[in-house]
Amino acid sequence: MEFLRGLNLHELAARFGPQPEGRVIHILAQVCDSLAEAHSLGLVHRDIKPANIFLCDRGGVPDCVKVLDFGLVREYGDGKPERTRTTGVKGLEGTPWFMAPESIKDSGRSDPRSDIYSVGALGYYLLTGEFVFDSESVHELCEKHLKVAPPPPGRRTTNPISAPLESIILRCLEKDPALRPQSAPELRALLLASPHASAWSVEARAAWWAEYRAQAVPKPGETEHPRDGAADVSVSVDFASRIK
Repeated sequence: MEFLRGLNLHELAARFGPQPEGRVIHILAQVCDSLAEAHSLGLVHRDIKPANIFLCDRGGVPDCVKVLDFGLVREYGDGKPERTRTTGVKGLEGTPWFMAPESIKDSGRSDPRSDIYSVGALGYYLLTGEFVFDSESVHELCEKHLKVAPPPPGRRTTNPISAPLESIILRCLEKDPALRPQSAPELRALLLASPHASAWSVEARAAWWAEYRAQAVPKPGETEHPRDGAADVSVSVDFASRIK
């Protein structure tokens, strides 16, 4: 298994708050690259969410994105009739805060455009620090994904969000899959054409990771922050005693 040092996007937003537009574009474009590969193999992820997107600094590439946990992956059809399974709220297969409406109604209807919806919800979360919808119950949450238009992300944060990026995020969150970007490469191209796509420079990325590593190293007499250590936990196994 590949060993990664860094943090997932849930930890990023929880610890550092809403992220600047350029960085969000940089992250989402890489998520699109990973999904494009999966979709080209006929696979839909079905659980794109902050905890499943890991951010690291490896191989000299700061802010390198890894899409994790393909535990809910499924093959999607090529237009031919296929057996589907109606799940309803009680049988959800995914994470309700990031699920596409069609996936909520019927897990068998998930296709690449369902992952696109989740990427839109992910971008919304990174830009605002808030879920697209929230509620006291999963049933109400699902009803909102099915029927309620999401508030523009610019209304949920004081951070500036350009009109083009806001439009892209809201297009990803369309209820009708036909109104969303139709593929991960298409979404990636839209993101990279937005006005602040190059704002998160290599220098800015490197500086952020240098500061993050400095914060993660405990000072004399201090213990490491539990969140910092959570991604880097190692296990020591006494093989000598096991083979006796």
